[in-house]
Amino acid sequence: LGTAIGFLLPPVLVPNTPEDPELTGHNISIMFYGTAAVSTGLFILTVIVIKDRPPLPPSQAQAVLPGSLLEDYSYRQSIINLIKNKAFVLLLISYGILTGSFYSISTLLNQIIISHFKDQELNAGRIGLTLVVAGMVGSILCGLWLDHTKTYR
Repeated sequence: LGTAIGFLLPPVLVPNTPEDPELTGHNISIMFYGTAAVSTGLFILTVIVIKDRPPLPPSQAQAVLPGSLLEDYSYRQSIINLIKNKAFVLLLISYGILTGSFYSISTLLNQIIISHFKDQELNAGRIGLTLVVAGMVGSILCGLWLDHTKTYR
């Protein structure tokens, strides 16, 4: 959702005004100060609201964990176990390809649109918003489908 807002708000807050660089600079500073204010507010809320530990452990394994020795757990062994897991490696590769494709398209979206359609920054933001929202809806629908069919593999 934050990425979708990130596609939508900048073209609205900083319209293309090449004839007035002062106005562009003012709009950019408003956008950055607004982002800083929202981020600071969320940080303060996080520090105040989120506790170090939940009042009750989320599972039996977590309840036993604080009493066990940390030497029994090896980060290196956990990574080796994951690399040996074929399903995890396939998921890692497919997620990497999907994420890399999305980030490359979303990074270059404005340049792609502007090179073919002059003064369409706002529509480039709307296209990015649509891309993210469609991905969110698709993820929810795929999750519901997987829950219904139980075809996780």
